[in-house]
Amino acid sequence: MARGTVTRREVLDLAAKLFAKHGYASTSLEAVASRLGVTRQALYYHFRSKGEILGALFDEMMTRLESGIARVSEEPDDRRFLAMLRAHIATTVEQPDLVALLLHERPAIAKLKWTHASTRRRDYANLFTDAYDSGVKAGALKALDTWLAVNGAIAAANGVSSWYHAENSRVPPGEIAESMFDLLSTGFIRPEYARASLPSAAALEVA
Repeated sequence: MARGTVTRREVLDLAAKLFAKHGYASTSLEAVASRLGVTRQALYYHFRSKGEILGALFDEMMTRLESGIARVSEEPDDRRFLAMLRAHIATTVEQPDLVALLLHERPAIAKLKWTHASTRRRDYANLFTDAYDSGVKAGALKALDTWLAVNGAIAAANGVSSWYHAENSRVPPGEIAESMFDLLSTGFIRPEYARASLPSAAALEVA
């Protein structure tokens, strides 16, 4: 016999797992309800469609990311961008499977107009853009193309979700986050190693 009720948290957690395993398009509300041992009517108390579930997962992740960088928004100009980057990486490493799901389902999320997904992502990236420009003006960051620097850093941080899974790793999330931050903020080269010793772009060209 089916349970009478289910919590919103239970629905979101189970749906995220099913979406990640079978794909959003291939997962029905019936499948979610069946795995939870409830009827579809029990799900309707929280969500009327699986689109609402996907939108809620997106909202939760964006709220976590926004809250993370908000906590370091008062850092000085020379440190704010890197503090925000560290916060973004830490949040991503905490929920790698969810991040991977939301990146894969971006087209589906874009169709959920009420999420304002593109605007929310753009506003989030703009905070990094402002912080990067401030860091350059403060003399702490290289005067790279801001769009390239910001999007490259965020994309690299998000990429952790494609290969890191805490349950299958001997390395704890905190260590992964700090190592990734170190790589993205200071690079691979040891300070004492001469940059002139690195291969040039021309040397890497394929004949």
